[in-house]
Amino acid sequence: MHGMDPIALALVLGGASLHATWNLFAKKAAAGLPFIWLYDLLSVLVFAPFALWAWHDAGAPLGPAAWAAIAGSSVAHQLYALALQRGYREGDFSVVYPVARGSGPLVAVLAAVALLGERPPAAAWAGIGAILLGIALISGLRLRGRRGARPTGPGLLWGLLTGAMIATYTVIDGWTMGRLRVDPIVYYVLGLALRAALMAPLALRDTPALREQWRRNARAIAAVGVLSPLAYLMVLYAMGRAPLAYVAPARELSLLIGMLLGAWVLREAVGPARLLGAGSMLAGVVLLAVAR
Repeated sequence: MHGMDPIALALVLGGASLHATWNLFAKKAAAGLPFIWLYDLLSVLVFAPFALWAWHDAGAPLGPAAWAAIAGSSVAHQLYALALQRGYREGDFSVVYPVARGSGPLVAVLAAVALLGERPPAAAWAGIGAILLGIALISGLRLRGRRGARPTGPGLLWGLLTGAMIATYTVIDGWTMGRLRVDPIVYYVLGLALRAALMAPLALRDTPALREQWRRNARAIAAVGVLSPLAYLMVLYAMGRAPLAYVAPARELSLLIGMLLGAWVLREAVGPARLLGAGSMLAGVVLLAVAR
């Protein structure tokens, strides 16, 4: 099993940057289902023309396995979005985000090995371990809590639930990109449309809440609605070029980027443990990139 080529690595790094950025907007909104439905709907409207063009260009119909993967990934993504927003309402960004992003790849990599038959070489395992060590160092500092902070228990719980959903859709998406070779934008936009349709009856029951959410968080809705699909599409294209066991942990560089954005935008302190964790994660990505 070969490592990531430069294009796959660039896609993962770009996706990680966009992922950390849209999560800052989502944290500031800290809203619920109306917020999620509005940004999902916006995503569909923005990206549907590109998906239709790609589907027409491909010329081949999707098979039953592809439709099943779209449905499964869509449900997992929706549960992920709901758990993440609940976590952002009840916990600190510095707890929910690293726990969610850190627990997801561990499960995803193990599942890729157990279910997809991927066998990373020793250098790749060392890279995976270095990234996970970096995640532990970065998140562990905040999990001890600080004076005046909210209890970390709710943030930890919802972060773990979010991470479980990340692992679920990552394995489904990795299998779809690697085995079925479905066009990434067609696959993702169909899933977005399904999520928006499934949530529409609940969201439209309370149109005043939708209007209020748009009034209060239009900027965040627009940012998440555009940046979230872009970030994940970059990861899907990377999954088509590199094994899931490499892509899943490498995309967690969003943790490092999120930490830096948190220090800059949210004025959070960055201590020695976090800096050491960042170095460990960078070393891990290098190992993944050169593993053969």
